[in-house]
Amino acid sequence: MARLAILLVAALGAGSTAHAQGSPDLAGLTFWPQPLASAALPLDARGAQRETGVSRPAAQPANDAALREAADARLDAVAKEQALNGERSPALIEELIALAAVYRELGEIGSAAAALEDAIHVARINYGLYSLDQLHAVESLVALKTTSSDYAQAAAQREYLRDLARRNADDPRIVGMLNELAAAEMAAARELLDVPAPAQLIVNQPTVAGEEPIRSPPLKPALEALLAARSDYIAALDATLRTRTGNVGDWFALENTLADTAYFEYAHPELFGPKSAYAYVDGQNRDVLTIASTQILRNRVRDMANFGLRPVEITKAMLELADWYLIHSAFAWALEEYQFARDFLVKQNIPRQTIDEMLSPDLPPVIPVLPASVGGAPRDRARGYFDTSVEITRFGLVRRMTLLARSPGTSRAIEKAFRRYLDSARFRPRFVNDELPRSDRFEARFYFDY
Repeated sequence: MARLAILLVAALGAGSTAHAQGSPDLAGLTFWPQPLASAALPLDARGAQRETGVSRPAAQPANDAALREAADARLDAVAKEQALNGERSPALIEELIALAAVYRELGEIGSAAAALEDAIHVARINYGLYSLDQLHAVESLVALKTTSSDYAQAAAQREYLRDLARRNADDPRIVGMLNELAAAEMAAARELLDVPAPAQLIVNQPTVAGEEPIRSPPLKPALEALLAARSDYIAALDATLRTRTGNVGDWFALENTLADTAYFEYAHPELFGPKSAYAYVDGQNRDVLTIASTQILRNRVRDMANFGLRPVEITKAMLELADWYLIHSAFAWALEEYQFARDFLVKQNIPRQTIDEMLSPDLPPVIPVLPASVGGAPRDRARGYFDTSVEITRFGLVRRMTLLARSPGTSRAIEKAFRRYLDSARFRPRFVNDELPRSDRFEARFYFDY
């Protein structure tokens, strides 16, 4: 595994995803393959829009009377504690946080914020200006500001939490705090995908030798959130090592969520806007982001080997890294990593059946295989299908496709979109007779939905 220490010296191009450009009624058209011999998903012959996701009961209106009674009880508890032990009593911290939670349910955001600010004030008086004993109150204030769409104040409070982490670098509690911060930033990135970057004001200034200075355009809010989440996950990993917090499972849960930021970056090229405008991000070439994502996946493989995880788990991570190289056209690195993965399984005396299931499946997967948090929930229904015979190159590109059959009533527009999809898709190469062939052929049923 020493090869993992080698630095990636070639910038890998930013990923892109293809979208169907058919008629407007095909918006959201997606395809996914199943082995032709076992394909048997039910079809919606009428093409009616289906409900997706988990069915949830309608929200019930809040019982304002009961909440008001609860708020009065909390106020009485606060007043009683103040009368017994003074306005600086440490016991007030949790009482005020509980009061804020009731105010939040009542929709009284101002009162909830005031209660939390009082809780933070009491915590700082008792335990110090930068003590982590104010953590619960500050995190509650962040959640309150976020749900009330006060994003500027929420961002300011998150930055305050990061400052607390820096000032309490040896406290194990910062690991969970940083992890929650990162998760919140990723949630914000998903919610802000369609929000444009703010307008940029450019003031012309004299330049040296008449050269035009490089100006980084304002980042889209979703990209800012993604970068913040990545930074927080890395900080959480550093804190985990420094404070010796958690176990191996906790470590790799963090590494996996960090890896998800790489896939999120790949799945949403719109984060960067037009390539000409966003050639630079935070003053750095945008390819640096892709290289950072590559290093994240490399580090995960290295750490799995160093921590002695099961060979099958290490191999899965190696295949994901090889897929990442392949989709970014780093062909030599990809083929080398696939070969390393197979050699590793053989060296570890993994049963041949397991090796074949991993490296020579009936159907090569479309890569990258996105996590559920990025790619969405698994599909279990379909509107139609195409039965195909597909030939791919050793780099996973479709060389030619023969259409064998299609579901009744499939339109020409959908067929054209399907052919465009295959032209842009990349498949993981399979081992045949223990080596990667120059070309490979498989048959599959590609279901579609929109």
